[in-house]
Amino acid sequence: MRRNLLQSLCLSIMTGTIVLSFLSCDNIYDDPSEGDPSQHKKDNTYTNINATEYTNWVYLNLKNGSQKTLLYDNTADIPVEWHFALHRYDCKTNGGAALETAYADLETFRRDAGNGTYARPSDASFKPDVADRIIIDMSGMMQGKVIYANTPKNKELGKWLDVNMSTMPPTYKPSEKVYLLLMKDKTIAAIRFTGFANPNKYNIKGYISFDYIYPVKFKD
Repeated sequence: MRRNLLQSLCLSIMTGTIVLSFLSCDNIYDDPSEGDPSQHKKDNTYTNINATEYTNWVYLNLKNGSQKTLLYDNTADIPVEWHFALHRYDCKTNGGAALETAYADLETFRRDAGNGTYARPSDASFKPDVADRIIIDMSGMMQGKVIYANTPKNKELGKWLDVNMSTMPPTYKPSEKVYLLLMKDKTIAAIRFTGFANPNKYNIKGYISFDYIYPVKFKD
């Protein structure tokens, strides 16, 4: 009897080890946002950026595909070169401005920009960052205590996701639009957000994915 129990226990341990090995190989518990940053540049996409923490900004460089996460009040370590940053679903730019287009497909936009169907918008049509605030502590939400911090935000780029917090849990509705980001050097990026939850982490909200074109080439 004891021998049969020992054999069963050993078999269970071995089976569990095999299952865990398969899960690991299948990347079920891996976070795609922690992959090689160079892959982002090659594919012109960011996948599952971890913007889940209310205390963090994630600074993104579309030129080299890099990202850097810093506390909201850490200004000393902000990269020299970055294009825009994410805080949960909030956005801010590095002295840039944004414009929401009517396009819902990035490749259609690329084609129309290249053949002149969609002309380069004037700089004046882009909307810059404005003084605003972000939530940095939601722990007291049930008691009506939410803590904010002042910060510039780009409300135009922030239109990519409508967050309705009048219900619990909140509801999220993506615009699915293509957004243009005008940089300080007058180059333009086109961005289309594709996700705000991580399927590899039980669809936890705050993981942001998007495709982009940078720089956009308009017909002269």
